Amino acid sequence: MSFVPKFRLYDSTGLVLQYTFPLVQACNYPSSPRRGVTIQGTRGKGGIIIDGGEAMWEIDLIGFLFADDYEAVTVLIDALETAVVVHTAYVLKIDKTAGSAYEYKVKRINAIIYPIDGGRNQYQEYRINLMVNSW
Repeated sequence: MSFVPKFRLYDSTGLVLQYTFPLVQACNYPSSPRRGVTIQGTRGKGGIIIDGGEAMWEIDLIGFLFADDYEAVTVLIDALETAVVVHTAYVLKIDKTAGSAYEYKVKRINAIIYPIDGGRNQYQEYRINLMVNSW
């Protein structure tokens, strides 16, 4: 069996596990949005570019919640909503290998989306958007 990364959300210290995102199917990581600052003289030729650090960027997770029936799926949705609170500082850890992980400082600023597919009878897709480098 091949390696399957886990997507875990920790408190702002990165030590206390808050939530493990189940069955993540798609994610736009890793990203390294380095930005530069261009300085051009008014009389000279060319210019210089200096490092401007890392910009904020969005990480999107798309996954599924599976359970036996409507009520059980609704409990899973409530657990997700309770665990990932809006405007709260978290550390998201995404496994690279069995012993290493990407770590991002994130906040949720948007609503979690639950597309109509599935009707919550046995599964529900979720889409969550987190802002990286936002605290």
